[in-house]
Amino acid sequence: MTGTGRDLLTELAEFVRRKNVADQPIARLIGRPALPGHFGEFVAARIFDIELNKGAAKPGFDGRFRSGELTGKSVNIKFYTKHDRLLDMTEEGKAGPDYYLVMTGPDEKPGPSRGKPRPWVIVSVFLFEAAPLVDELKTRSPKKKIGVATYVPVDLWARAMIYSNCVSPLLPVTEARRDQLSLFSAARIACNE
Repeated sequence: MTGTGRDLLTELAEFVRRKNVADQPIARLIGRPALPGHFGEFVAARIFDIELNKGAAKPGFDGRFRSGELTGKSVNIKFYTKHDRLLDMTEEGKAGPDYYLVMTGPDEKPGPSRGKPRPWVIVSVFLFEAAPLVDELKTRSPKKKIGVATYVPVDLWARAMIYSNCVSPLLPVTEARRDQLSLFSAARIACNE
């Protein structure tokens, strides 16, 4: 290995050490490993009054709404560090949730991600009613499989938005919820320190 390669590995090892140290208080706070999915579930549960399942590996959904018009409805929570129009959905033929609550980072067009950071920021939140979404996707593309990384057309994302612009009436984003979500907005979190 050349000196340059070793220097790069040494530098990377130091950054990983710092990240591991920073992850420890996050893991203690959320009660699960400091991973984007667990972070998203923790944030969504507190802002949208969702009771999470006891175990993190329950197939089909992450929890149930505890209040409002959606009380008792199951929800699969997704947090994506970028918004690229893909949604990990329950595979066809398996029991899925009543709703998908999706929090995303900034919009990003398809293309190389080389050297780009993926900060944990919440720019937009979407709420999809699962059954009508599946029906619509099957109507538009009958031969396409539904499951991991399912492409959802732009117009369906637009109709499902509940934050930062409220379009969908399914889950009102009160001023208090808006304030809580803004704690994680790109404007508040420095991405290039």
